[in-house]
Amino acid sequence: MYFIAVALSFALCASLFLLSIRTGALVEQSCSRISFFHHVVAAVLGAWAHWCYQDHLEEAAFGANDRFPVAVLLQHFNLGYFLYDTVHVAVWDQKFLEHHLIAMAGYATSELANVFGLANAVNTWITEVGSLMYSAYLIKRSDSLYLAFVICYTLSRLYFAYWSLVVLGQVWHVLREGPGTLVMPFWAPYCAASLQVLLFGVNATFVATHWKKLLKRYSSGKAE
Repeated sequence: MYFIAVALSFALCASLFLLSIRTGALVEQSCSRISFFHHVVAAVLGAWAHWCYQDHLEEAAFGANDRFPVAVLLQHFNLGYFLYDTVHVAVWDQKFLEHHLIAMAGYATSELANVFGLANAVNTWITEVGSLMYSAYLIKRSDSLYLAFVICYTLSRLYFAYWSLVVLGQVWHVLREGPGTLVMPFWAPYCAASLQVLLFGVNATFVATHWKKLLKRYSSGKAE
């Protein structure tokens, strides 16, 4: 069932891309359309999972994925999309390759260990909201809108920093107290911590990059 769901997600994204190409859109424009589609669906599913299971966030890192079907649905959708988009990234836009590989590693190891699905869902909606902010800025570019984007994006990443500390706290508790009744491979806590830190590191790099661009605009006197 897992492979079927991922394959369906891959096929959906690839089909939408080909459909966009057939309408006369260029490759870059078509990729942007599918990326925006993924941002919207992933953000909605992630926020839905967060809302549905808000009473279980204290076990987001190590509660069995089977208990959080919305998070599992999101995970399968994400894996299919990232497999599809990695083809584009590897050929045309390598700067996102690291991000994609970390994301796929997080989703794939979560499937293997049957834990971390809810934590991944929260990670997803936070990060995808930031991507939607950037997509909104690209619709009508201006220095004032870029300033607003950078500030809002930074605030979303501050919340992501808080959430990362929550996840790392759950990892520390398991390592210190033992898994108890939780069922997971021995490597799951180390994997969960490593991937959370890596994902946050990538997003922190994005924040730093946008602030550098913003300061460069204002220091050069080119801002509105």
